[in-house]
Amino acid sequence: MLSFNKFVGEWQTTEIEKDIILIEYTYTLYSNNVLLYPINWIFTKTFWRKYMKQALENVRQITIEKEPYKYA
Repeated sequence: MLSFNKFVGEWQTTEIEKDIILIEYTYTLYSNNVLLYPINWIFTKTFWRKYMKQALENVRQITIEKEPYKYA
């Protein structure tokens, strides 16, 4: 899709205090088509950013509803 050929993502969790976890998610999308770079940039900064915020919200909901996860 849009000539993306590689995706690297990483979740990092840090326990701030008991039952409070900071989740940081970083990602990089790679493309092998220089001509599509402007479209790839727009896609990454709009759609993909919104998609990942929703994914993080889904994780938060899981922690609220189910054990052993906890979100505070």
